[in-house]
Amino acid sequence: MSDAALGDLDRRTRERLAELPPTASLVYLELYNADGPRTLRQLTHQMARPETSIHRALRQLHDENLVSCSPRHTDPPQSEWRVKG
Repeated sequence: MSDAALGDLDRRTRERLAELPPTASLVYLELYNADGPRTLRQLTHQMARPETSIHRALRQLHDENLVSCSPRHTDPPQSEWRVKG
């Protein structure tokens, strides 16, 4: 299966993403197409974007209830992000 693009998402999700900065849409698509949850570090590496931009986008997506975050019990502890639903 090929990676989904914004046009492949349902209308409501596209509308919600359109209200957010472009980086949030890119982060959402990265998580949507991922084969599992991702940490901030993984997203930063995969997307070649500044950590602060990715973190801001994740917070915005979380505030819009589009992604969820769960703790990962590693040393040091990290959060894992995934698309809700």
